[in-house]
Amino acid sequence: MPDNFGWKIFQKAPLWASRPWSELPAGWAGLQLELAGVCGTDLQMICGYADFEGFLGHEFVARVTESDRPDWLGRRVVGEINVGCRLCPDCRAGDQRFCPARTVLGIRGLDGCFAERFRLPLANLHPVADLEPELAVWCEPLAAALEVGPQLSAGLEVLVLGDGRLGSLIGLALRDQHRVTVAGRHPAKLERLRALGLETTQGVSGLWPVVVEATGTAEGAQQALRCCRPRGTVVLKSTVAESGGLDTNLMVVNALRLVGSRCGPFEPALQALRNGRIDPRPLIDQVVDLSEFPKALEARGFKTLLRGPAG
Repeated sequence: MPDNFGWKIFQKAPLWASRPWSELPAGWAGLQLELAGVCGTDLQMICGYADFEGFLGHEFVARVTESDRPDWLGRRVVGEINVGCRLCPDCRAGDQRFCPARTVLGIRGLDGCFAERFRLPLANLHPVADLEPELAVWCEPLAAALEVGPQLSAGLEVLVLGDGRLGSLIGLALRDQHRVTVAGRHPAKLERLRALGLETTQGVSGLWPVVVEATGTAEGAQQALRCCRPRGTVVLKSTVAESGGLDTNLMVVNALRLVGSRCGPFEPALQALRNGRIDPRPLIDQVVDLSEFPKALEARGFKTLLRGPAG
C-alpha cells in the first residue's frame, strides 16, 4: 500500500455512516449488517481500482429488515454480489456475473455492506440461520476460491502465489483434489497455514505445471508466468489498481494457458462450510466495530471482520 494509504481512507470517511435511500424496489431486501469481511479488493478500491464511488464492502452476513416478502423478514443471510439486468443471454442462462449491465455490491454501481444498511435483490440472498456469523461471512471469498477448481483438471501439482487472505482460501479449497503448495514472504503467515495442514514455501524454486496468482500485487502476474513450466496453466485471481504489465513473450515461447478467475456461485461454498470440509475461522485476526473501519483497513494480518448494528 502507498505511504498515503491512511490518508486515502480518512478522505473517504465516514464510510460506515447511514444515508437516506430511495424506496426499496419490488423484489429487493433492505439489509442490516451483522458481520463484514475486509477484502484485498476493498484495499485496491481505495487506491483507485474500478473508479468506484460509494460505500465499499461485499463480504457480509446480514439480517433482512425490509422486504415486500414478509417471510424473509428477520432472516440471517449472505448474498451474491452481482446484480444483472436479467435480460441478456448470461442473465437468462442464470449467471449474472458476466452481465454487461451488471452492478456489483461495493464494487460497481451499488453501495456496499460497510454501512448501517444496504440492499440486494431477494434472488441474490441465501439464508444461513444454521451457520455462525463468523463462519457464514466467509461465503463470498470462499466461493471465489472454489471457482479455481473447475478451471483445472484433477490431480495436479499447484503453486499458489500469495500467503494472504485469498491465497490461503485457495489453498484450502484445492487441497482435496490437488497437491498444493502456498508460496509467500511472511514466515508468521506461512506458519499459520502449515498449522491448517497446507504445504508452504518461502520463496519459489523450479517450474510448476499450475500457478495460481493471488498476491494482490501488480507484479504477481509476471511472477506467475516466470514460475510456470512450458505448456502449463496460470490462473489469475488478483484485481489491482496499478497494472504491472506482462511479458507476453513468456506466454508465447512457453505455450502457456492463461486463465482469469473471479467470483463463484455460493452453493458450493455454503456446502463446504456446512459439512466442515473448509473452516477458515482460524484465519480471523480481529473483529472490530464498523465505526473502526479505517483501523481495520490498516491491519496487516489475515482477516479483519467488521461488526455491524445487527451483530
